[in-house]
This record gives sequence, structure tokens and C-alpha cells, in this order.
Amino acid sequence: MKGEMTKRIKSVEISEVVIQPVKPTSKGLVAYISFIYNNELKINDCQIITRPSGGFRILYPLKPLSNRKFISVVYPISKEIGQQLEETLLQEYANFLGKFGIKTMEY
Repeated sequence: MKGEMTKRIKSVEISEVVIQPVKPTSKGLVAYISFIYNNELKINDCQIITRPSGGFRILYPLKPLSNRKFISVVYPISKEIGQQLEETLLQEYANFLGKFGIKTMEY
């Protein structure tokens, strides 16, 4: 049965974006971002993290386990969709910061 209902989504549509900035942490967290993906899936609490080399990246929600490890709760399977999501979400973050006169580095 695995793979019988596979459907290739070629575009990414993001709506109802909510950005919650936080005081930057030592691990690079600067904000949380939640959104609706393709009018079908609500994804809450993705993290916007600074990259060591400059810019930002998206970290998808993780669930802590009792052994102090973490597992991914939701994440893009395809590299193509992952890149489109990251570009779209980071552009939303840049637009958000722009409202306050803050210019972001390249992501």
C-alpha cells in the first residue's frame, strides 16, 4: 500500500503566517513562525535560527523524548519543497523585520 496515494505537489502556497520574535538565544533562535501550507496543513512553532555563516534557516518542530533526545514531528520530505518553504518563510520574516526598519542578511 505504501506509495499508492503519492501525489506530487509542485508549488508551495503559504498563508496565515504568524511570526513571534524572541530574545535571541545562544543557539541562534530569533523567532517562531507558524503558517498554513497549501490551504491544507497548519504547521506551528517552526524556529527561525541564525546560520553560523550568516543568514537564517528554518528548523521544523521537534518532540522531546524521555531519553533527552528529540525526534522530528513534521518536515519536508522533498529537498525541492524544503527549499521553496524555506525561501518563502524567510522572505516573510524579512518582510516582517522590514516593517520595523530592520534589514536582514541574505538567507
